[in-house]
Amino acid sequence: MIELPAEAKELVSECELTGRRTFFQRNGRAVAVLISHDEYLALRETIEIANDAPLREKIAAAEEDAARNAVMLPEDLFGE
Repeated sequence: MIELPAEAKELVSECELTGRRTFFQRNGRAVAVLISHDEYLALRETIEIANDAPLREKIAAAEEDAARNAVMLPEDLFGE
């Protein structure tokens, strides 16, 4: 484990608590971004969904059903 300098610890704490992103630049060009672990996990999940063609097809079909108001009610699913 790497021990961070105090300034870096402050950036990490602020990111974790507020969700604020910190961009690091070199020669005026962004080279890295500090994001919270929760945001990182959400981004990874989004990438996994984007790369899952069958899941994307199911989502698209569900969105089409919703646009046509052809959705199932909970009582239809559970027989209540």
